[in-house]
Amino acid sequence: MPHLELIATLEGHQDRVWQASWHPTKTLLATCSGDKTVRLWKPASHNNFSEWHCVETLEGAHKRTIRSVAWSPTGNELATASFDATTGIWENDPRDNDWECVATLEGHENEIKSVSWSSTGALLATCSRDKSVWIWEVESDNDFECLSVLQEHTQDVKMVAWHPKLEILASASYDDTIKIWKEDEDDWYCADTLEGHTSTVWSLDFNAEGEQIVSASDDQTLRIWKMYKPNNPQGIPTHNGEATWKTICTLSGFHDRCIYSVSWSKVNNCIASVSGDNSIRIFEKDTEASTDDDAPTWKNTTTIKDAHGVYDINGVSWFPNDQHPDWLSTVGDDGLVRIWRLVQD
Repeated sequence: MPHLELIATLEGHQDRVWQASWHPTKTLLATCSGDKTVRLWKPASHNNFSEWHCVETLEGAHKRTIRSVAWSPTGNELATASFDATTGIWENDPRDNDWECVATLEGHENEIKSVSWSSTGALLATCSRDKSVWIWEVESDNDFECLSVLQEHTQDVKMVAWHPKLEILASASYDDTIKIWKEDEDDWYCADTLEGHTSTVWSLDFNAEGEQIVSASDDQTLRIWKMYKPNNPQGIPTHNGEATWKTICTLSGFHDRCIYSVSWSKVNNCIASVSGDNSIRIFEKDTEASTDDDAPTWKNTTTIKDAHGVYDINGVSWFPNDQHPDWLSTVGDDGLVRIWRLVQD
């Protein structure tokens, strides 16, 4: 059986850590915290991964907790979403390797919970406790234009995530649903509402191809959803020429408290989840148990209990490319960031 090996523990944040985001191409990790800062971490050397240094602290742009941090696809910009209802855009000046907040996006009425860049970097999405999702267009000279304010969720929106290849957005909410958003002639609309969770949906992630989503909920389950296009061979009904998403697998009985974060590796296809029960769980597709792509079986192959001691684990994130395909990060209420390696025995 595989197991998780702790590579490094990163200390420096002065409050709980909410999220970690891996740079798209470098071995560089951005983390955000209740201490109103973002820290950038890298290994001490190319062959010493047990020791990491904080190489930059981004501060001064937000007045309250930074809840979410996201790299642009090029890795040249960072977006930060804060409880002060603003989103910061940070840019690196390569001449003096200095980070500066070059834009502040305003408009949300309450805490912003999540920020995400589209795969091309042309769009940015934010969501908030004010029940809305905003879509921003990235223009020249650090200008951002709000293209659409989406208000179909009936409660706090916890997370937004873009499709890995297309300009399709998914949002997860306190109203127990996930919504899929698409563009139609300069306006955005809800193309599908995914219902099935019985409590808050905290987190979601697409698989590498973007035709499946994994979601994590306060109902202590993970759900895997599959997209069925119109006239699909399985005969799944669709409406108005839109694809429809259906649950094809529910993973329950593994976590015994709220599941706060889930990450689907784009490289090794494993799913990692973390919870208020202080555990990390790794799931792998069981191809021996089921060969049916419309009713797959996933098995929990690895579990680390008390991964951050007695503290809630708020976020988990797989390394995004095949440079370190077996790495993942976790962040917790203990203010610590941990780097793990999935070892196949």
